[in-house]
Amino acid sequence: MKDFRRRGPRTASVILDTAEAQFARHGYTGTSLRLIAAAAGLREPGIYNHFDSKEALYTAVLQRALDPIGKMLAEHLARASTLPDFIELPAQLADHLARHPQVAALLQRALLEEAGQPGNALLHRWLAALFDTGLERLATFSDDMEVRRETLAINLIALFNIITGYFTARQAFLTLGAGDPQGEANLQRQKQLLHRVIRAMMVN
Repeated sequence: MKDFRRRGPRTASVILDTAEAQFARHGYTGTSLRLIAAAAGLREPGIYNHFDSKEALYTAVLQRALDPIGKMLAEHLARASTLPDFIELPAQLADHLARHPQVAALLQRALLEEAGQPGNALLHRWLAALFDTGLERLATFSDDMEVRRETLAINLIALFNIITGYFTARQAFLTLGAGDPQGEANLQRQKQLLHRVIRAMMVN
């Protein structure tokens, strides 16, 4: 007798992994459940045993990608007691995305969706929560909240694009003869750049 209790979670995990790759490559509108099912070696109705719709699956994929990032950033922000403590934060995110390279493209795709699309709405809620947490921590170092709010918004968006854009530019690296962005040497260069950028942001 087949053990469906073990098979179910395993199948759901395969669907999530496959969907992440397809959504990262084609975006929400360019990806169909039929495409995901074929790539996962399943029939399309099999997906509905685990997810009610394409939107539900996409939301689960994004949430699975964002939750560990949010946890990591929140823990770092909670430990930060001085401004220099913030310097390592972007590099930590870069390390995480290096271990999960499809996530960068997934997030960029969601950001570029039209307003109101499921991924766009979810990502903006996530960014807003991260922004509020960062603003709250910065408030312990400065009373200039209005300036901090405007500056932090610019900095957050810039850092988000610098970090995710690095991992989505693999073809540009190859075209320019710069090697693999996933290579350790290039990753270290990127983290050094992030250190310089965030130091400059703190000065300003």
